[in-house]
Amino acid sequence: MEKYYDMPKGCRYMSEDPNLLTYLQQFNKFILNKTVTGCGGTSLFLNSSIDVVIISPRLQALKDKHEQHPDTFLFHSPYTNNGKRADDIKRLMSELNNYISFCGSTPFTNKKYAKVLVTLDSCDKVIDVLKKNAAINKFLFVVDEFQCLMGDATFKGTTDMNFLIRIDNEAKNICYLSATPIQDMFLDFVPQFKGLPYIKLEWDQAVLEEPNVREIQMKKDESAEKICSNIIRDFKTNGYFARKVVNGQVVYSTEACIFLNEVRSIINIIVKNNLKPDEVTILCSDGKVSGLPKGFKAGGLCTDKYNPLNKTFTFCTKASFEGVDFYSTNAMTYVFINAGKEWQTLDIMLDIPQILGRQRLDINPFRHDAVIYYKTKPNCLSEQEFRLQQTAMELETEQFINGFNNAPDSMKERLIKLVRDRADDKKFIDDYVDVLQVNGRQTLGINTLVQMAMWNKWHQRSHYYNNSCQLMASIQSAIAKNVNRNEVKNFEAWYYSAKDNDRLKGYSDFRNTYTEYDPFILQNPFIDIRYHDWYGKLGYDKLARLNFDEQKVEQEYNSFCNHEPIAQECRNVFETGRFYTKAEVKRMLQNIYDSLGLIGRKAKSTELGSYLNAKERMITDDEGNRKEGYEILP
Repeated sequence: MEKYYDMPKGCRYMSEDPNLLTYLQQFNKFILNKTVTGCGGTSLFLNSSIDVVIISPRLQALKDKHEQHPDTFLFHSPYTNNGKRADDIKRLMSELNNYISFCGSTPFTNKKYAKVLVTLDSCDKVIDVLKKNAAINKFLFVVDEFQCLMGDATFKGTTDMNFLIRIDNEAKNICYLSATPIQDMFLDFVPQFKGLPYIKLEWDQAVLEEPNVREIQMKKDESAEKICSNIIRDFKTNGYFARKVVNGQVVYSTEACIFLNEVRSIINIIVKNNLKPDEVTILCSDGKVSGLPKGFKAGGLCTDKYNPLNKTFTFCTKASFEGVDFYSTNAMTYVFINAGKEWQTLDIMLDIPQILGRQRLDINPFRHDAVIYYKTKPNCLSEQEFRLQQTAMELETEQFINGFNNAPDSMKERLIKLVRDRADDKKFIDDYVDVLQVNGRQTLGINTLVQMAMWNKWHQRSHYYNNSCQLMASIQSAIAKNVNRNEVKNFEAWYYSAKDNDRLKGYSDFRNTYTEYDPFILQNPFIDIRYHDWYGKLGYDKLARLNFDEQKVEQEYNSFCNHEPIAQECRNVFETGRFYTKAEVKRMLQNIYDSLGLIGRKAKSTELGSYLNAKERMITDDEGNRKEGYEILP
């Protein structure tokens, strides 16, 4: 049941529409497709006159929101091995109970709306507190970045499935929120999603900005670690990651956000390139923190959007970036996807748009720019083979669950224990049977989240990662908002794959033909910035006369750039209306060349006419001697 909601013209943030929240409140359980990242979805609910529970799969995102909204209640207990976590959870539940009571209206205070932040793993504790207070139906549960339920299912499917069952059973009002929702073809796998109203926000095209992405296929002998080392080396040599021309000024990126899907790669990059803790921010799951080099820690991302102070390198993993806001004035984005390793295969439709929407500050000229390095690998299973495999797993699941349902209670307990004690690498190999919590009791059922994730993973690998052309087309399809003109897109695609000696001609031809697209071309950091200067200073006709030969063009450009400073010095030194002999002109020009640092350049008197309006003439001096020289004209 798909519905479209038109955002007002010129509106860029959800909170700018005074009618949106009222419209959404007519639904109890629904999917909200924001369609764009960074449009203030969670902020809309946090700043609303509604009691809200924000549920996120990523703890870092919740910590950031709590820092920005100190009046929220962050329900989080760090994992510890000292046996005190149970006591800590009891403390949190007690404090949450007090917080909810405090937020209620009293005869002496205005109503204060409760805003609770919690991860999927701890949401059941929040539900327990709300039920105890008979307040659960007053709350809207916002499941933020809910597409992660599918992305995480292969390694935490039991936790996420039980979360979904519990919240669907207990909560009256649920918003499944995302800018990249699970695709329609997979939603019907999960009973809790099937048939829900699906609301899609339609934005004014004038406020949308399309990412400028360059895809680079990694060579067989290349790795993310090797390429990152080159990026780091180039930065230390040049002092910047990228540069472009904005409003006539060259701007530089001196920060980099690098997305990798393996903490081990981040560790190797740090060690190999001798990076220091004060240079690096690392975003990864809590379970990987202990493996970081001495002195390094996870977290610490700047959350001050008004005065962002970031380290040079920010490394992020798949388990950490969703929902996290990056505040930088100049950060460039690098993404690595490697189909050769299952855990490094990003979901093109879900992950790539999320990554490219992380940079939040409008003042960052590189916020929409990214380089994606990728490797492809043909899928091992054909569609027929995969369908046969899934049919066999579904049949095995059905038989297992039927046997469980018909077994005596004593046998049911043993079967539940058998499934619960399966090793992680043995789960969901032959079936989708899982231990589920239904009405407060354990039972066996089908984990539809994992089933959906398996189909999506096969779809990703067979449709997107099968070859480079399909992958590149899929990336462009996932991020395209139809903002940039096709002429610009087609030129950029040609430029990235063109031979080195063809690029200057193609670049010049495009700018000469489509002058209205100059701002797009000048702000593309992947185009050789020298071309902008050459075209601007010499012009199309001069470049064409030089046959677009880069060596000849560079020589001509260098000569041109020296011309104006020399001309200015000549205007300062030579007086209008005065006659100078050729010897005087030669001497004065040589002094100018030397003062400008033009080492080795020998002056000729005939060059004066290149810089000033000078007329060659012959005069007779007072002693009757004939002298050749130049008269300086106005």
